[in-house]
Amino acid sequence: MKRQLIRIMALAAVLLLTVAALAQGTISTTVVMRVSHMTQNAVVDAGEDLSMEVSIDGVTPASYQWYFNDAIIDGADQRVYTIANAAVEDTGVYRLDAFDEAGRMVVSMDISARVVDNTVPKAGDNSLPTGVVAGAMALAALGLAWMMLRRKAEA
Repeated sequence: MKRQLIRIMALAAVLLLTVAALAQGTISTTVVMRVSHMTQNAVVDAGEDLSMEVSIDGVTPASYQWYFNDAIIDGADQRVYTIANAAVEDTGVYRLDAFDEAGRMVVSMDISARVVDNTVPKAGDNSLPTGVVAGAMALAALGLAWMMLRRKAEA
């Protein structure tokens, strides 16, 4: 009998709190958000356009801001960011922060970007020091001599 009375009182308290919340117009909602598209680790050759984008479903951000290696990129305030004629110096981590109308961040995404210089050295190019080339050739010759001696010893 005592347990039944406690259950009834607990149920009445829950019902009273629910009625009070409804009377004040308090309604709790949950926003479901997902990133539907995001550039994944962009890799381009030097001179090509580097383009990164993020699409978000469930929430329409009011504003965007892109960063490069944690530094704000002035004027980069759209969901797509493109660097025309990218250079090796554009390699790094880009971040997009998206905000709602009240200025609260709704999403923050990092994208790694790499710009590769695939130019082939021309004849007579002194890009590699002569000592490095000579050392590599000497190591190759030693390796070849070792293989020949080993083969001779096995025979």
